[in-house]
Amino acid sequence: MSKHAMEGCPRCGQLFTCKLNASLKCDCNQIVLTPSEMQYIRDISTMDYDSGCLCLNCLQDLQQEARAFA
Repeated sequence: MSKHAMEGCPRCGQLFTCKLNASLKCDCNQIVLTPSEMQYIRDISTMDYDSGCLCLNCLQDLQQEARAFA
C-alpha cells in the first residue's frame, strides 16, 4: 500500500503523486511563491477549480500568470 495518493490535477487532469502526508517531499516545495502569487492562485482556484492540489506544471503556469498581472 502506497503512503502517497495519485491525484488528478483539477486544472489540467495530469496525474501526479500527492504527498500531503509528507509535505517536505512534495513537488510543490520545488516552487517558491510570493504571498501575492499564492493569493492569485487561491483566487483562481476558488473560481475555476473545486479544490485539491495542483500539479507542479500548473503551479508554475499560474505563477507566471500572477507575475504578468502584477
